[in-house]
Amino acid sequence: MRSGNGLPRNQSLVLDALRASSGTALTAYELLARLGGAGLRGPQTIYRALDSLQQAGLVHRIESINAFSACNHDGSGAGAHASRHRPAFAVCRRCHVVRELDDAALSAVLGVVADRSGFSDCESVIELVGTCPSCDATESGSAG
Repeated sequence: MRSGNGLPRNQSLVLDALRASSGTALTAYELLARLGGAGLRGPQTIYRALDSLQQAGLVHRIESINAFSACNHDGSGAGAHASRHRPAFAVCRRCHVVRELDDAALSAVLGVVADRSGFSDCESVIELVGTCPSCDATESGSAG
């Protein structure tokens, strides 16, 4: 059964949960906890949905925190464009807020490096891990 966005029900539920997380990356088990009431009962169901969403270019895996974030790029999932989309991420190590950094210059450099490597179908995962402004302000405020 397909939802209003054309995705199968489980994928739609997972994508909607990620989009509703306000930029915070969620683990598969956090998604399972949020979606248990919707009938998604097992981690394998969540992982299958995440895998399909990743292949469609709608979701990114944030490797440094083993979590997932909805793609914020306007052209995500747009066929061949999704394979050229090479985002970087700024990840807060404290609250797991993720900001997708879709920078044309960085994408171009990564494309050149991939071409020069001689490998085909190259993927890149660039993650800047630090402290977001909100956590930094909280930390600074409690230090004084």
